Amino acid sequence: MAMRRTAWLTLFVAITLCAAWIVAFSGWTMKDNPIASRLAAAFLAFVAVGSYWMLFDAWKHEKRLTRKLWLFFVPGGFLWYYFAVCRLRELRKGGFKTP
Repeated sequence: MAMRRTAWLTLFVAITLCAAWIVAFSGWTMKDNPIASRLAAAFLAFVAVGSYWMLFDAWKHEKRLTRKLWLFFVPGGFLWYYFAVCRLRELRKGGFKTP
């Protein structure tokens, strides 16, 4: 169990550092490096939209906001929510087919 927590924490820190580097230190513009700039914009949109999806899904299925939704404020926190909550819920219902 401790290894899973360490792996998730490492993932969250990596995502947060990547987002901070892209925004604060890269200095890329659309003219200098259009592919990397578009990838950075897509990454940041993915992180932002994912957090709102997590709130929507939790409200839809649990009808209340729980402590785990503090991950809304962690960039990439919705990834944990998907793998630890949504995926398990779907496996219990039989929604996902495992190989």
